Amino acid sequence: GQVLVFLDSHCEVNEMWLQPLLAAIRADRRTVVCPVIDIVSADTLSYSSSPVVRGGFNWGLHFKWDLVPLAELEGPEGATAPIKSPTMAGGLFAMDREYFNELGQYDSGMDIWGGENLEISFRIWMCGGRLLIIPCSRVGHIFRKRRPYGSPGGQDTMAHNSLRLAHVW
Repeated sequence: GQVLVFLDSHCEVNEMWLQPLLAAIRADRRTVVCPVIDIVSADTLSYSSSPVVRGGFNWGLHFKWDLVPLAELEGPEGATAPIKSPTMAGGLFAMDREYFNELGQYDSGMDIWGGENLEISFRIWMCGGRLLIIPCSRVGHIFRKRRPYGSPGGQDTMAHNSLRLAHVW
């Protein structure tokens, strides 16, 4: 298809979740969009809404969630306006296929898991794109309590990927 949609396998979509994402990409093919990520309990599978947050990162180049200031949510378009986000979680997003290829797809130097979301977020912003959270799109996600798998040879892939991110950008 013309648009690639990435969703972790442990997600539950809502009705009409895709259309707001596609509308933003159609308006500007260099826009990468993410839904608001709601919470599905890993223990009970109960679904609950999350606050509207955007991606950030700390000095260790680890992803974190930041609350969106109320002033941004109370703008002319109200709480439904797209929200600029410095970074994304990485497991739930959509983007134009050609733009993904122009950006070089995922960095093949990254190992298994961790940091790839920050790397592609940085690349989007530095290579003429923009990254938005779309409040009218909501997808539930099971947030695991721990990483469910190991790394070959016990390597710390998060450290490896964070160092690669710092060296590349």
